[in-house]
Amino acid sequence: MNDKNMDVNGVKIHYIEAGEGKPVLLFHGSRFNAETWKSTGTVEAISNSGMKAISVDFPGYGSSEEGKFNSLDVFMEDLMSSMGIEQAVLLGASMGGNAVIDFAVNNPDMVAGLILVGAVGITPLSERLKILDGKPSLLIWGSQDRISSASNYRTYMKHVSNATFMNIGKNHACYLDDPEGFNRAVSEFLANLNKK
Repeated sequence: MNDKNMDVNGVKIHYIEAGEGKPVLLFHGSRFNAETWKSTGTVEAISNSGMKAISVDFPGYGSSEEGKFNSLDVFMEDLMSSMGIEQAVLLGASMGGNAVIDFAVNNPDMVAGLILVGAVGITPLSERLKILDGKPSLLIWGSQDRISSASNYRTYMKHVSNATFMNIGKNHACYLDDPEGFNRAVSEFLANLNKK
């Protein structure tokens, strides 16, 4: 597991990398950073599943510089370009899930799969979600999430026919409630993806 920095449009961006294989980019929520996915064991679980985990600090979070990006989804596009990644599985929680969805509807060909964890801001994108139909998608919500309402995952599932939904843990940051169950679900999703 390695801590790394790279230049993205003149801005120092920090990330944690582990494993080999197809890339899985992990994006945190507004109260967290790249270290969160390391402390929950998610980075290790992904690398053990035969894929490359890349947990990223958004600009101005963790050890990344602030920088000036028009939006988080534009930052994600610049990041993948800088890393030479043409397509990846994207995991995003809360704010990070919103950024992942924004990125995915604008760049569907760069998305191999989606893992959305209590993602916010999905409902307003309902008219554009059909472009993601057919993309392998795993939606994980805490059973009593008070920040991202059920309308977000229901809207997604209405437009993306092969999406799988799971309740894990109780709170919005459900991966902190049950990291073992969370990592198992993510690993199984990625294992199925690897078979295709």
